[in-house]
Amino acid sequence: MATDPWSEVKPTVRGKMGGWWQRFLRRRQQAEHDWIYGKQPGATIQLRQPPPAPKRPTVVFTAVLPSAVPHAEFTATCTVAWEAIGETTHAKPESIARSDIERRAAAILANGRVTQCEQLQHKLEAELGYVTKLDDARIAVQLVEIELTCTDEAKAATELFEELQRRRLVRGWDRDLKLDELRHLKDDILSDPAMATVWWLQNNDNQVDQAVEMSAKLRKLAQIMTENDERSTTDTVASLVDRFVDRLPEGARWRLLSNLADVFSHYGSPDLASELPQLDGGGRDRPRPAHSE
Repeated sequence: MATDPWSEVKPTVRGKMGGWWQRFLRRRQQAEHDWIYGKQPGATIQLRQPPPAPKRPTVVFTAVLPSAVPHAEFTATCTVAWEAIGETTHAKPESIARSDIERRAAAILANGRVTQCEQLQHKLEAELGYVTKLDDARIAVQLVEIELTCTDEAKAATELFEELQRRRLVRGWDRDLKLDELRHLKDDILSDPAMATVWWLQNNDNQVDQAVEMSAKLRKLAQIMTENDERSTTDTVASLVDRFVDRLPEGARWRLLSNLADVFSHYGSPDLASELPQLDGGGRDRPRPAHSE
């Protein structure tokens, strides 16, 4: 019978139990030690940190920037970082960085008000926080930090301005509403005698007997308003033509009057053409060319 070559090295059941018992005792002793003296920290692995970014030069300044309200300015305290991206010939590139940030910030704040400092500060940080390359100056600029404030006087002036704007807007709405009502009354009601009579009945408790007497007056009122409309249109046209003629130089004025005489004659009014002024280019009397009637 073949002999098992591993029979002499295989662990026995007793050996297995003995090994387990030894491991159990060591773990128990370690636990008692940790409970009494505390657990010793294990060795930590030090990770390799990336090298720190090179520090860019910065310039800190305070600028007074205009708002949408006259004489109510912002006060901006800015920290601007800049970096050369090539050989620059400027003696003070930090001044270019400051000027660029100040110019762009002023453009953003020009439509804002000092009562919106917090919102506008976030907007400036969002739009100017990117690195911007200025190719002409060969530098890159970036807004690092900004604090936007205003004086109490500027804030009070802006609040007063906003209140006045609200009042003007409300008054404009009220004025437009009243004008619309008056135009409706003039164009749609009083210009039509029948409609005017119905309107009068509605506003006078349907007094039919008096409405019969009022209808004649309303008819006369409609006639007067219609005549006034026609006269108003004629006066407006005449006024515009008169103003236009006054603005022309003498030579152009004579040519216009000559053409107007031709128009009068063409439409059968030569008598009106003969009444037009006859001026030459220097403003003196000038014989008018004959017009065909």
